[in-house]
Amino acid sequence: MGNHHSHSDNHSSSSSRSKSISRTSSGADIKEQNHATALVPVDKLAKILVQKNADEGTGQNVISANVFAKYLFPQYPELGLKVFNYMARCGGACKSSKSMSASSFRQQADKLLQIIPDEKIAELYIKIFSEGSEEVAQQQVLDLLMLTYRLAMDNYPGGPQTCLHIHHTLQAVVDSAFHKKLAVSPGYMSNWLLQHLPRLLPLLHRYVVHVLTTAYRSLQEKQPVTTSAPQGDASCEAEEGMELSTPVLEKNFDIDTKGPYLLPVSQVWLLATSLPAIFTMPSQHPNGSSSPTQHNGSSAQSLIAKMLGSTYPSHWAPLYSSDQHGLGSNRFLHHVLSYRGPTLTFLRGQEGVEFCLAADSEWHESNHYWGCENSCVLQILPLFHVIERGAKLLYLNFSIRGYPKGIHAGTNPSKPSLKLDDSFSMITYSGIPYPLVSVEVWGCGTSKSREQQLETKKWEVKQAEKQRTVKLSAADWVDHPDRYLLELGGRQTYNTPSN
Repeated sequence: MGNHHSHSDNHSSSSSRSKSISRTSSGADIKEQNHATALVPVDKLAKILVQKNADEGTGQNVISANVFAKYLFPQYPELGLKVFNYMARCGGACKSSKSMSASSFRQQADKLLQIIPDEKIAELYIKIFSEGSEEVAQQQVLDLLMLTYRLAMDNYPGGPQTCLHIHHTLQAVVDSAFHKKLAVSPGYMSNWLLQHLPRLLPLLHRYVVHVLTTAYRSLQEKQPVTTSAPQGDASCEAEEGMELSTPVLEKNFDIDTKGPYLLPVSQVWLLATSLPAIFTMPSQHPNGSSSPTQHNGSSAQSLIAKMLGSTYPSHWAPLYSSDQHGLGSNRFLHHVLSYRGPTLTFLRGQEGVEFCLAADSEWHESNHYWGCENSCVLQILPLFHVIERGAKLLYLNFSIRGYPKGIHAGTNPSKPSLKLDDSFSMITYSGIPYPLVSVEVWGCGTSKSREQQLETKKWEVKQAEKQRTVKLSAADWVDHPDRYLLELGGRQTYNTPSN
């Protein structure tokens, strides 16, 4: 009897566990369900593109390169053609093929939509732009850089931007990466980008993923696929979530500023792809939403939106410009100290050299090197590359006796990579001196960081004014030197100051 009850209890318990387990999907089941759901937009897109291809009379039951680029990447047809050619090659098509089947398209699009590590993304897009070659040429890398720049500028928060310095900026990257060679291996180029521009290609990949997962909606409505949409539109919100934007240069300059600052927007974009996220400081959507899409879209689109996030770029606030405020250590200290946030300091010298000191913490005088792991030193011109990254990278001293004076940067205190002398007249890089031309500092923190700095400066001014006004007692005035000088000048009578 007892055994019968025990068996019954075990059976009941086992049945309960079975029901409980059946209500909870396994990790493999969840992955399979998400995978199947993610393919829904691709299936719809494939059918639409096949129909477009048939309508244009360029083939039946296939997708041509021209249709793919025309309807998915109308503003960036060169990107569309390169992505299509890569997908066709991976699908087994010959190099000269201008079309692929719908099944091959779905298979290759599925691979692009999988979660890819950043190092694999760099390798992927170098392969796409090198068109399957064993070497990648300078012009191919320039095309890749120009495309990512255009994509970022078309989605700039203040509207599309242009920069007269873009070719100079991009050439500095290519010259640095290629070392005067005409071509390098794809592996070397992808590793170089990961080291010096780690956030460049993941942004481009997010855009491609965005197009492949959302374009079917616009095509169903017989509207062209664009990279922007009216404010409040769902696709616009998703676009903003891709972090394609470059930090905004604040235009509200100080009262004593008499002219524009020197930082070109192309350098801002390039630095945003190289520096850690603390310097671009993305913030949540102003309405507080955590997801960029608030519409009744598919669960796959919601998953993509959640992955991309809803962020806006920070504003970089001008703190100091030697062209406007004067070149000197005292002017630098006055405008930069007390800013409690990350900053970028640009040092420009003769012969066209330019360097950037990225400080992830507040500038302060010390006889020790300081800074956290996000600090870095970069050369921007004539070659763009990261010189050093890491903690305890920066040094500032103009008043502590017995220690080196000036601004130093580098992990080796006995031999810093970059030095600016205390007279603000010479930059020394790798032992080579360059006469200093200008210094410019931008604050990359929140607006509160700038407000706190201005409040501190106001307080310091008030304290200085208080110290200038000194009340003298009658006893002090009797022996005061000013009284003697007045008497020598012929003034024998004067008002005696009261206590």
